[in-house]
Amino acid sequence: MSVTVSTNDGVTLAYEKRGTTGPSVVLIHGWSGSRQYLKQSIDSLAETCQVYAVDLRHHGDSGRPAFGYHVARLGSDLNDFLVSLDLKDVYVVGTSMGAAVIWSYIENYRTARLAGAVFVDQAPLQYAASDWKLGSKGCYDPASLAALQHALKADFKGFAAENGECCLSQPQPPEVLDPLTNETLRCDPETLGRIMADHTQLDWRPLLPTIDIPCLNLVGSLSGVFPPEGCAVLGDMIPDCKTVFFETANHWLYIEEPKKFVDLINKFVDVKTRADIAHNSSV
Repeated sequence: MSVTVSTNDGVTLAYEKRGTTGPSVVLIHGWSGSRQYLKQSIDSLAETCQVYAVDLRHHGDSGRPAFGYHVARLGSDLNDFLVSLDLKDVYVVGTSMGAAVIWSYIENYRTARLAGAVFVDQAPLQYAASDWKLGSKGCYDPASLAALQHALKADFKGFAAENGECCLSQPQPPEVLDPLTNETLRCDPETLGRIMADHTQLDWRPLLPTIDIPCLNLVGSLSGVFPPEGCAVLGDMIPDCKTVFFETANHWLYIEEPKKFVDLINKFVDVKTRADIAHNSSV
């Protein structure tokens, strides 16, 4: 069951709150997903944390206005969410594009409300550049973006089905896969293309050294979306950031390795055990 808050431009953001004690953790899903992608994590984390799982605008149960197709707007929505619920000392967890939403939030609102951040399999720049060749495997220049936008409009059902094939390496039963596909199909394909056009060309590398909170960077070694090295650079560019590789997992590592994912977050949000996480380690 979800409830809503309103953004400063009048859009409703749906979320669910689980758990009654422990650190506050806000889960932010990726492009074309919803909070339902993190259902296993929500249920498990709620045993030790107060979990807030939010649907980004244009996704899940949140509003779908005819505007706001930019990561900067999604970052502003995150600020509206935190302010509306008066959340402080929060740990934010962003999967894929959700990581970029956090970076946008930090760029504009800094970190006074944040206790820490977790980034899940997202490179700081998806496009290729003269000094960067470790971005997206599938959306790395204007031509590949145009191809993605065409695929979304030409066969959205096919795209939604193939998305799982790209983002998962371990076989999943229909009861896991079907709800994910259905959540993607709730989105508007043209809107997804417009959001991706903004997201994929943003270069967050200059921002990363300014992040002044503890961070955890989780990388899928078998990711079909990014080369692991492209995501791993976060651990070197952010001053207080540890990288952990999920050796047998793909982009949706929280679905393939849910226990390892939750265990690491629990360890990270507990100041007493955070130091036990080794940088550039594997699970």
